[in-house]
Amino acid sequence: MATSRNEDHQPAAANAVKVIDIGINLTHRAFRAHWREVVQRAVDAGVATMLLTGTSLDTSQESLKLAQVWLDEVGTSNLYATVGIHPHDAKTWTENTSDAMREMLQHPFAVAVGECGLDFNRNFSSREDQLRAFREQVKLAVELDKPLFLHEREAHQDLIRVLDEWKGDELPPIVVHCFTGEKEEALEYVRRGYYVGFTGTICKKERGAPLRELLPSLPLERILVETDAPFMGFKKGRRSSEPADCVDVARRLAETVGVPFETVCETTTANARRFFRIE
Repeated sequence: MATSRNEDHQPAAANAVKVIDIGINLTHRAFRAHWREVVQRAVDAGVATMLLTGTSLDTSQESLKLAQVWLDEVGTSNLYATVGIHPHDAKTWTENTSDAMREMLQHPFAVAVGECGLDFNRNFSSREDQLRAFREQVKLAVELDKPLFLHEREAHQDLIRVLDEWKGDELPPIVVHCFTGEKEEALEYVRRGYYVGFTGTICKKERGAPLRELLPSLPLERILVETDAPFMGFKKGRRSSEPADCVDVARRLAETVGVPFETVCETTTANARRFFRIE
């Protein structure tokens, strides 16, 4: 029997540790009609801060709007946003896109450039368009000194080649979010000083096994937790995920690397605050 949302997510104790979900798609149609309830469930569960992912000019603008509305209505800054063009939407890039992003990135809740990168698995945009949009967004992040929130699927070497067009000390902080790649790829990202984000996929018995195998090889100081909600669902009884589920991602991470749950929450939260430069 499927559990209800309230049964899934019990309120955190007043002194409970908190986690930060670095990537949720709050503008997705799955959340549109009840986004306030989704955010409140997450806060009640212990997800103190959520990063709303911008994947196009429209969703970036809408994410910033939701973050502002939440602050105006509730009075707390639980929501921040990224501004970017997802590789799936790279074909929409025009000569005006950088200027539009630059303007949005002046908003106080805009804390990173992305979601951007390369996806050579689905190729919803041509590789040429993806590479162009990615380069332009790296350039913008360097110009504005904003962290980069990256997407990579079956394009590891090409992603690295683009980033290597800049000197290492020129690049802002980088996270490769929603990581599902190979162990050596994750290790290379860490060697380069990047962060790696993990979703509820690590909680799945079969699909998560390769990720659980590599996790102990990574320093906890370079790991971030996320749900990519409503995607990457892993809870029994429902196919989608919610930001409240990020607590269980952190719990499974703790079990996998053999570190106390509280330590994982404290460390990944500190990592996220340092990465996104948020209080």
